[in-house]
Amino acid sequence: MRIQFFTLFIALTTAGSALVGQDAAQSKSVELFNGKDFTGWTQRGGVAKYTVEDGGVIVGTTVPNTPNSFMCTDKNYGDFVLEVEFKVDPAMNSGVQIRSNSLPDYKKGQVHGYQVEIDPSRRGWSGGIYDEGRRGWLNDLRDNLAARYAFKQNDWNHYRIEAIGDRICTWVNGIPAADLKNDMTAEGFIALQVHGVGARTDAMQVRWRNIRLQENPKPSPEIEAPTIAADAVVFPKNATVEKLGDGYKFTEGPALGPDGRIYFNDIPNERTHIYDPKTGKISIHRENTGRANGLFFTANDSLIFCEGINRQVTIQDGDQITVLSDSFEGKKLNSPNDVAIDTIGGIYFTDPRYGKRDDMEMEIEGVYYIDRSKNKTTLMISDLERPNGIIFSPDFKTLYVADQAGEKIMAYDVIGDGKINNPREFAPIGSDGLSIDVNGNLYVTWEDIVVFSPEGKEIGRFKTPEKPANCLLVGTTLYVTARTGFYAIENCGVPGLAH
Repeated sequence: MRIQFFTLFIALTTAGSALVGQDAAQSKSVELFNGKDFTGWTQRGGVAKYTVEDGGVIVGTTVPNTPNSFMCTDKNYGDFVLEVEFKVDPAMNSGVQIRSNSLPDYKKGQVHGYQVEIDPSRRGWSGGIYDEGRRGWLNDLRDNLAARYAFKQNDWNHYRIEAIGDRICTWVNGIPAADLKNDMTAEGFIALQVHGVGARTDAMQVRWRNIRLQENPKPSPEIEAPTIAADAVVFPKNATVEKLGDGYKFTEGPALGPDGRIYFNDIPNERTHIYDPKTGKISIHRENTGRANGLFFTANDSLIFCEGINRQVTIQDGDQITVLSDSFEGKKLNSPNDVAIDTIGGIYFTDPRYGKRDDMEMEIEGVYYIDRSKNKTTLMISDLERPNGIIFSPDFKTLYVADQAGEKIMAYDVIGDGKINNPREFAPIGSDGLSIDVNGNLYVTWEDIVVFSPEGKEIGRFKTPEKPANCLLVGTTLYVTARTGFYAIENCGVPGLAH
């Protein structure tokens, strides 16, 4: 499984924001940085290092044992559109202060005010609005999945920030992010933050360039997400199936990569493959995967593996693979199978056991949660026979878990911070993997692809050439892993959230 992603929504909002950008380009804007030195800027707070690279790039470098540092404009701004590009070390966070102040009668001059967060963690709240030094989070991105996945790790990103009257709106790489109405501060300086890192001695950096500001602009028009009829047919008559690859032993775990390619596993051969929809070609991403099954890309472009035979959940950042969980209360996991990520970067995974059971250390086959900040593993569900596929509803308020051996799909209310309650049977059918569309219809892999409405009513069925193991709905294409083959069902009637 992969991110929930409004493919159609992104296409439309990107087009809309491109028009906004054209309008801004025709308006009068000014460079806030002269490209050479910090004339017109003053550093406040901590003593992080700010330097200038050739080409007019501002570089902020962390320094141990110093509080948050800010490079601040000497001029205050009220209503404006600010555009800035940034690139950040994956291990730090940062931000862009707007309408901020440093006042002698407020916490001895501490910088405070609205901050547009730069968050390269798997939580993915870049573009959210935090109130630095005052109230904390004002508009995080837990309810805006498209924005959470708009950030590009290890690359340059673009912010558009509108502060007009009591409304602050942000865009991340053209995707609408935060939308806040708040009148606490009407004007203040712009500042570039280097977050404090405690006693950490390894230097990390954040870079900014092309910092442009337009004062007293007209607000951009609001962009509404498209709607799909709730009763739209999920498999119209023109839906067709195509084999994209074959010759595998058992395919599983389809996941949508950040570049639009589809990743999937051949479990017995211990390989992760990549299918490129643009070229139709399939390549190998990784070998010796520990018989990985479920896959999931995080908001910061890391790839999570459920390594069955290695009995662990791992995460890949570039070429580095790190173990997130391999045991619970001193006992080895069974065989992690599938994974889903919540709105704060926490990881749910299922841990059944298929095949030989003589080396099992667990007494149950459960569902676990990995906390984002400490990577602590907690048992969440312990009363299923063999939990397999796992996925969230579009609004992240419901968690679905397929109990393959129990031949049922369970639903749980998500109450936040990794907690769930109100277990109930959603559908009387087993499943391997799961996918979901923008209307919240659940796609189940059993003997066929079976689709259930959010109320648990069967509303569609499609027979694939081989028994399906998992599926992934991207736009109106349903990718299906089915034993020896890898397939695509084209022209599905409702676009997917592409887990």
